Amino acid sequence: MSHFLRDYADRLRRFSPNARLFLLSVFGIGLASSIFSLLLNIYLLHLGYKQDFLGLMAAIPPLVTALLAVPAGVVGDSLGHRRTFIIGGVLSGLGALGISIFTEAEPLILSIGVLGLGWALLQVVSAPFMVEESHEHERTHLFSVQFALQTLASFLGSFVGGALPQLFARGLAVPESTAVVYQIALAVSVGLIFVSILPLVWMRSAPRERGRARLRWHLQTPPALIFRLIVPNIILGLGAGLFIPFMNVFFKLQFNLSDTLLGTLFALGAVGMGIASLAGPPLAQRVGKVRTMVWTQALSIPFLVVMAFVPILWVSALAFVIRFALMPMSAPIYSLFVMEQVAPEDRATVNGWSTMAWNLLFAGSAWLSGQLQVLWGFGPIFLIVCGFYSSSIVLQHVLFSPLERRGRLLKAALAEPKQY
Repeated sequence: MSHFLRDYADRLRRFSPNARLFLLSVFGIGLASSIFSLLLNIYLLHLGYKQDFLGLMAAIPPLVTALLAVPAGVVGDSLGHRRTFIIGGVLSGLGALGISIFTEAEPLILSIGVLGLGWALLQVVSAPFMVEESHEHERTHLFSVQFALQTLASFLGSFVGGALPQLFARGLAVPESTAVVYQIALAVSVGLIFVSILPLVWMRSAPRERGRARLRWHLQTPPALIFRLIVPNIILGLGAGLFIPFMNVFFKLQFNLSDTLLGTLFALGAVGMGIASLAGPPLAQRVGKVRTMVWTQALSIPFLVVMAFVPILWVSALAFVIRFALMPMSAPIYSLFVMEQVAPEDRATVNGWSTMAWNLLFAGSAWLSGQLQVLWGFGPIFLIVCGFYSSSIVLQHVLFSPLERRGRLLKAALAEPKQY
């Protein structure tokens, strides 16, 4: 255990200044996003909207991200990742501000579309930036530390977000169910987003960003390989869109949890996910990236079933926390694996294609989920989710294992001493 901690500390010290500023910004934006995502659906319910409108609102950000992800990737490669981060952060803040101000359907839809545009820019350039700002021996740790910081931010944001409505209700002497209480709580997250942009402004441009990069639509990476890399992930997007945006609604309606208890539950889930994400790199080094992805995701499925179908709060909550730790544990490893397979000059653009495909299917399934919840409730939806997740896991094993073996053989061949 001490060796594990020393190894992490040593690699953290070697991170570049830009990487550290990026991690600071990630933490702040993650904190704001956690508060925002916890309270948004509850706010909309208090405004009188039904689950079908919640499904529409959940679908718009990934839909906008899907439509703009490829252009965003090209812009990120051309304009520079630091500038793209700043633009994405500003747009995200403006979109969240609109949602915290307006109550009518049309302005809410427009605002969440602007938020989705900001998210598209932030998502597409994050992985290529981390690859550029790290060496191979520390890269897995940077990806996992970034994911762990997002998780820590989610933990703190869930606690804070769950407490804010009650705090503001007492301060204003109004019932906690009043919509204005949630508007003020959402405005807190808006302020955090804008503060979190500052570390991006303090970054120094990387050498490759000081010149003018070419807009490239013809990639060095074979299209067949790109398709092979992103197919399992977009199937995960189909499953995730059906229930990820509605986990707070599920526990609110199924068990009538208060906002404080709901925030505590999501905070505990974030703790489990953070611990699991830090365990990912050593596990990947020991058993391989593909095995780590496959087994952690596969182990999460039984807990998803328990969470959905056992009508006992503590059992469902415990299954939620364990599932919340296992399933996302592979996310940074998956992202790194994809970035390592493609040509360096293609990374942001390929990440744009991947983000586009994932978010397009996530948006469609989120919209569909809102309609199905009105008709069927949550039970059948969880069964469909299990089917999508299982299919993705099988494809990851079948499609990625040969790529990983080939990479190991190539590295071994390059390491052999040359005979002259």
